[in-house]
Amino acid sequence: MKSKLSKIVMLVFLVANLGMAEYIKKDNAVYYKDETEQADERKVENADFKTFVKLNDVYGKDGKSVFYFDKKLEGADVKTFQVIGEVNGKDKKYIYKYDEKMEINPKDFKLYKNKDKLLYFRNNGKLYIGGSFFEVEYVQDLNSFEVIDQGYSKDKYNIYYAGTPIYDVDKSTFQIIMPDYYAKDKNNVYSGSDKIKDANPDTIKILNQVYLKDDKNVFLNFGQKIENADATTFEVMEENASYGKDKNNVYYLGEKLKGADAKSFEIILEPNNLVQMYSKDRNSVFIGGRKIKEADLKTFERLSGTDYYSKDKNNLYYQEVKIDKIDNKNLKILYSDGVDLIKNGNKIFAEGKKLNIKSPETFEIILSKYYNFPNLIYGKDDKNVYAISKFDKTYSSKVIKNADVNSFEVMENSMYTKDKNNIYFTRDNIIKLEGADKGSFVIITEEVDFSYDKNNVYFRGKKINGINSDGFKIINLNNQNESFYFLADNKNLYKLITIFDEDTDEIVKTKLVAVKNPKVDITSFESVKKFFTNYYRDKSNIYYYDADYKALKRLEGTDRNSFISLEANFGKDNKNVFYNGNKLEGVNSDGFEILDENAIIFKNKNNVYFLKAKNEEKKYKLIPLNFDSSSFKPVHKRSGYFKDKNGIYYFDYSNLETLDTKKNENIQNKLFFKIEGVDIPTFRELQFGYSKDKNRVYCKNKEIEEADAESFVIFYTDDRIVVKDKNRIYENGCE
Repeated sequence: MKSKLSKIVMLVFLVANLGMAEYIKKDNAVYYKDETEQADERKVENADFKTFVKLNDVYGKDGKSVFYFDKKLEGADVKTFQVIGEVNGKDKKYIYKYDEKMEINPKDFKLYKNKDKLLYFRNNGKLYIGGSFFEVEYVQDLNSFEVIDQGYSKDKYNIYYAGTPIYDVDKSTFQIIMPDYYAKDKNNVYSGSDKIKDANPDTIKILNQVYLKDDKNVFLNFGQKIENADATTFEVMEENASYGKDKNNVYYLGEKLKGADAKSFEIILEPNNLVQMYSKDRNSVFIGGRKIKEADLKTFERLSGTDYYSKDKNNLYYQEVKIDKIDNKNLKILYSDGVDLIKNGNKIFAEGKKLNIKSPETFEIILSKYYNFPNLIYGKDDKNVYAISKFDKTYSSKVIKNADVNSFEVMENSMYTKDKNNIYFTRDNIIKLEGADKGSFVIITEEVDFSYDKNNVYFRGKKINGINSDGFKIINLNNQNESFYFLADNKNLYKLITIFDEDTDEIVKTKLVAVKNPKVDITSFESVKKFFTNYYRDKSNIYYYDADYKALKRLEGTDRNSFISLEANFGKDNKNVFYNGNKLEGVNSDGFEILDENAIIFKNKNNVYFLKAKNEEKKYKLIPLNFDSSSFKPVHKRSGYFKDKNGIYYFDYSNLETLDTKKNENIQNKLFFKIEGVDIPTFRELQFGYSKDKNRVYCKNKEIEEADAESFVIFYTDDRIVVKDKNRIYENGCE
């Protein structure tokens, strides 16, 4: 039940959060606000008020520049820039995802859309998921690839769902029976890419997104058969897709609703969450698939204005749980924006949990004039101020000690609050910022754990000793091999090392270390890219942070302006390639490309290379391979096969551990095994070491004698993986 519920809840959440961002033009300026991430409107600096136009919820432009959110999109060509997806744009040279960009090959670039939604794009011989730069790995033939709807697509070899091949499908009879969700062929019914076991394609009937049935069985959308459901009388309830019923029972997300009377069952009150629907029969009241055991059927009603509170003449309920005797005269909704707080008699409840409020009769919510963050709110009674949040996985209240009830207010980020005397930070606990100067206090918008005033810098409410607030900036969080921030003030570069408790996420210890060597230009020092990089730069040089030695080093001879950071600790400039901060001697960066997910096979314009790394010795060996560089590439991104114009090669990863890199002449022959006689244009990798072309089936690099290529397939059943052709069944995993 949990997995079914979570998928539907996620869908509802994603749909609900669309359109919560916007550009606002007012007071001769342009502002951006995203209610899911920020507390206030941020000014779009240097945007021209007269010529600015909103393109969508992410992008806007004026006569000179393109903007994403509240920032300028550096390098974008304003004349040719256009929005092509919810988070994608393009100009004459690049395709963008927010501020990330990928250079376009105009000779090999194509967008794949359905109902104006960007699903995929092709660039330079690869297919990517729309809205991201993630490569689609398993599409066999890009030249014949086309989308069918937002879920299904096809090429001349396969049918795909969300980029994943549907194995053992009959292409000639394949048809969509509910766009984006269900399909069938002459043999099977499919939910997405999953085969619905025992479903009859001849009699299948789609009832809604959740339920379908054939002449004998009823099925849930993820393929599960609903045991003992009566297919003849089963019907869905129009008020909500989660419910169905037959002549005997009621079902919620495929589970039998115990004790429910099918004849009298009906949907009643609908809260905002479409999954937690209230319902009733002649005997009982339910929420979702759960009975509210003590509910009085005649007087039961939902507490209007809340999601999950309800009442009858006797009791107050949260979801299916009785939480208190009802006091109608003193029942009041205190807050209902993401978290429901109510007062019942002399008790205060947050999401059904009683809060420890000392004077509930005087308690009131303290609203933010900026933005009320849903999971952290504040209130007060006549003597105390309270923070209310999920401090211990469920909602509870904590007193903010010595806070002044009359002057207390929420700041622009709700983790920060203040009164006439102090500033407070609330996350896992409530911390008073010692000595904070309210007049000069600043919260770092992009990294709200940090703040500063004219005297000090703070991290999660605690003063960082040893750093000056004058010129303070955050370089980035380096979290590849250790957790620390690069910080700077007007004098030094620092590492703030943070050690967290893995269970609570609370800080166990912090340590500030000044980086004295090498000497960097503090003002211009920055990371080469925003996330997941060990490469840095200032106005003159490129640097690499060596996580093994916990040291920053300058890379001599690099071109600062052309240097970019790549995956797996690679980087390159206009001439050279670097690995773990070391220059790869003799490897020119022209045409450099990493070819496998382990980043040990790569190429440039002239050569293909194998990188044998010995991590324990912090050394590596670079070995040239004898392939045609211009055509050499993997069959797909995570493939065990590679190809060039001369052939197909199986790469045996199992030989890596025993490889003797001192004998260079044997390296290629011990790792790459050519498939003899293969038909390159029709070759496609399957799974578990199997592959095939139009004529033959292969196990790794060896032909499987007498296997029938046309009918050879691999597919999944409920309990096993089947590998077969028309003549026989094979072992799962070839040897």
